[in-house]
Amino acid sequence: MLGSLSDTRKLNKDGGNKEQTQILGILAQVRDKSIQIGDSKTTYTELKTECRELSSSILVFLLHSADISNPAKPQNLAVRWANKALTEFFAQGDKEKELAIPVSPLCDSETTKTADSQIGFLQFVVRPLYVLLGDIVPRVKEEVLPIVDKNLEYWQDNKSRSSILRKQEQQEQRH
Repeated sequence: MLGSLSDTRKLNKDGGNKEQTQILGILAQVRDKSIQIGDSKTTYTELKTECRELSSSILVFLLHSADISNPAKPQNLAVRWANKALTEFFAQGDKEKELAIPVSPLCDSETTKTADSQIGFLQFVVRPLYVLLGDIVPRVKEEVLPIVDKNLEYWQDNKSRSSILRKQEQQEQRH
């Protein structure tokens, strides 16, 4: 867990932009080579060799897409997996406190709010990645992005409801 969380923190710090820029560059190269092949500037063998070299980067991108796909699932599953992930993060945070080391982001059960964590994850990691994937695979744009957007809306509504409930509780405590 500690290793994978540090990878996630690195991705979150970059906002995914570096990775997305690399993937867009790869796709542009593939597109350009396809255009060149039509103009007979590149041989099929040269294109095939370059595509093999690029394929590992594309596979890493697809694997990462699958790894963070829980918010792209129907709401009941997305919520269940969000809670399981945060339970794991909080267990890590508890262990970090026990070891008297700094608590990793999203791992402090006393300060991390579920809705906020999911809104940030969806807005800055999941949605941008699936928008890019949707540019490559149109079916993702048609079928998966609406689910991601619906789940984002769920967490935003959840945050609003929680905020209203907190305000009501504070008012009741004053009276």
